[in-house]
Amino acid sequence: MRFAGLLWGLLLLAPPPANAGPLLDYMRNYDLNDYALGWSVGTAQAPYLGTGNVTSAYPILTSFRHSSMTDDWLLVQDGNLGFRFVTDNDWELGLIGRYQPLGLGVAKSEDLLSLDERQWAVESGPLIGWRGLPVQVQFRSYWEMPNRHGGTTSELEFRYPWEYRRGYVVPNVKMTYLSNDYSNYYFGVSPEEATATYPEYQPGSALNTSIGISLGYEFSQHWLLQTRIGVEFLDSAVEESPMVGRSHLWLGSVSLAYNADVFEPRDYFGADKDQNVEIRLGAFFSGINTRLLLDATDAQPNDDIDLEDFLGVADNETVAQFDATYRIAFYHRLELGYFELLRTSSTTLQRGMWFGDQFYPEGTNVGVSSESQRLRLAYGYSLMRDGQKELGLAAGLTYTKFEAEVQVDNQQQPERVRVEALLPTIGVFGSVPFGDKWRLGADIDLFALDFDRYEGYMAYLTLDLERRFNEHFGAGLGYNFYGMRLKSKNRDLDGTLRTRYQGPKVYLNVRF
Repeated sequence: MRFAGLLWGLLLLAPPPANAGPLLDYMRNYDLNDYALGWSVGTAQAPYLGTGNVTSAYPILTSFRHSSMTDDWLLVQDGNLGFRFVTDNDWELGLIGRYQPLGLGVAKSEDLLSLDERQWAVESGPLIGWRGLPVQVQFRSYWEMPNRHGGTTSELEFRYPWEYRRGYVVPNVKMTYLSNDYSNYYFGVSPEEATATYPEYQPGSALNTSIGISLGYEFSQHWLLQTRIGVEFLDSAVEESPMVGRSHLWLGSVSLAYNADVFEPRDYFGADKDQNVEIRLGAFFSGINTRLLLDATDAQPNDDIDLEDFLGVADNETVAQFDATYRIAFYHRLELGYFELLRTSSTTLQRGMWFGDQFYPEGTNVGVSSESQRLRLAYGYSLMRDGQKELGLAAGLTYTKFEAEVQVDNQQQPERVRVEALLPTIGVFGSVPFGDKWRLGADIDLFALDFDRYEGYMAYLTLDLERRFNEHFGAGLGYNFYGMRLKSKNRDLDGTLRTRYQGPKVYLNVRF
């Protein structure tokens, strides 16, 4: 269902065949110089005990007009970035994503040191709205990609946009539904965490309410000041959590943006206009987290095995990475990517453990080996590609293999758990050049499925900043994230694999 929902969201961006030409022409004629680059400073109250305000500063891409007053397909709205299509009868359909920093407050609170850290997440999902009345309605639903909690959130927002000669005012009211998994992850206390101070607590699903206002003021033809203020009222189930210290949360931001045509013109073509093949060789400096959640059987109980913390496998490794792109024609391309990670360790078990069909008692000295592989082949189609930008959709297959072995000195054969699957993926890719020498690019791959022997989802995200030395050679640095949660019904792994790799990377590339 999740895979189908995500695919539906992407297909919203694709018009019916009869209208494909006009819509693609409209998208390809889009000019990024209609947008302004700026810097935003935001602050928000964290809900947790012993936490203050969380303040951040970040670059922004914004418009001199609020998104509720335009029909631009590129949507930049209140922390959301995505794509949309506004129909002639005022319906709004799209796909959006955002960064969710909520869990970071737990790690910053001395009052909550006994609790596990809650992690940030990247969330995405479909958008649908109607703008036929003065009060506009928009519904957004999100599921998280890095496999933090497996939950969802949904938002129903009402807003009244008002535009004047040098700016805009947009008040809004929003209701946010938190699913059971989402709310329990961020505001619950699990049985393993429970203490006398923080008893076990599961808030279940919840409904928060927010009010806010967004304002924009154009100082001149090139300068724009934006600000946003809001307050969110927490559901009583969230407010009563022993780890929550507030009943409502204030947030605000101030942004200053400048529009002076910082992007290349659309008719500019850089050094790669006639080059069809690109090969990258890189090193990915990865932080790793791997957990096996083994299901109970008639012979053994369920178990939760952390390969890094419990079995002593290295949680930081340098991973070699290979990527290649071949352009079949101007808007079409084939993509190939591969990385492999081998790790070994030895440790003395601090508790008894079932692994495969073997029980290893506390105090056993075990040797551990782990192997991970990912091979991806995809076809990509560029919805737009000119000298200013490239943006496209990709679909393909990803071969994923994970294998872990445990062996002791007197054991003839190691015990093994294994996952090997060929899974469908869909994705989005894009890049923006800055002159002849620099390019900023990003790729996102996703799958979510439930069929045959597998159930789960995966997200792969990469962000690159590249410097070209000449027509054929270049180098870059960036950041990779790869996360997967896959439940297997195979005998080789009767349970769930959760794995995450993330960290910076460097690479060299060649084009010809």
